[in-house]
Amino acid sequence: GKSETVKVDLGTLPSSDKQASADQQPSAPPKADTLADLGLTVTTSDDGKGLVVTDVDPDSDAADRGIQPGDIITSVNSTEVNGTDDVAKAMADAVKSGRKAVLMQITRDDSNRFVALPVAKG
Repeated sequence: GKSETVKVDLGTLPSSDKQASADQQPSAPPKADTLADLGLTVTTSDDGKGLVVTDVDPDSDAADRGIQPGDIITSVNSTEVNGTDDVAKAMADAVKSGRKAVLMQITRDDSNRFVALPVAKG
């Protein structure tokens, strides 16, 4: 066939339409959140306890300390975490207290270990 050039105007989708399309997919996996300062992408666990690591930046401190996709972050500085807000708060509290790292409890294959990760400088 012959090629044809067509001009397409790409407008923005109204926010109500975006919300409606998201509601039509109840089986979609939970939204992954990024803990960019730590080099981690996480999502909430099925039972609501902890955060499941879905991706690790290979150049991050988290990768250097052996955190892998599938690991579950259950607490930060002895505080249970059930969402990224909990992690952000624990990190902010650590910075306010003058600490240079947060201690994360990581669960993998029914075994727990603790990993210290530096908090964001700044």
